[in-house]
Amino acid sequence: MRLFLVFFLIIIALTGCNKTKQCEEEVYLLPEGFKGKVIVFFDQEDGQEMQYENNARIYHIPESGYIKSQFPKNGGCMGDDRIRFFYEDSLGARQSLDYFLNIDRNNLPTDRDFVLFTFLSDKSKKPDFVIHFVGHLSEFNELTESVRNIDPMQILDSI
Repeated sequence: MRLFLVFFLIIIALTGCNKTKQCEEEVYLLPEGFKGKVIVFFDQEDGQEMQYENNARIYHIPESGYIKSQFPKNGGCMGDDRIRFFYEDSLGARQSLDYFLNIDRNNLPTDRDFVLFTFLSDKSKKPDFVIHFVGHLSEFNELTESVRNIDPMQILDSI
């Protein structure tokens, strides 16, 4: 009986550890030539409807860079090639953008745009959002400084 109880408790513990939500792939479609901040607000009833393409979440980013999404926050998949960014032209043709977490730090591109950095919202505060910087390496400091003074609630209310 004691062995059964120990075995049962181990099964319960292992089952509880597997309850973490699996991270879904994400594809961000940016307007051709976009530079600046991309901010996605999650769990928004009036946001973009959830859309998938080849099992990846799709985020259609407008010229403003700001969207509300009905998707819940998606955590734990940064730096493992599950987040991809593309410029998309008016005909739907896509051009891949490099993501800083997938680039060798000693070989960051200086001749083209790429996704420079990502900030995640504070887990203890709502709304949940993510910010991605898109531009040249030379614009990194300016973009970083611009985030220090943003008010997420003001941006959310303006969308």
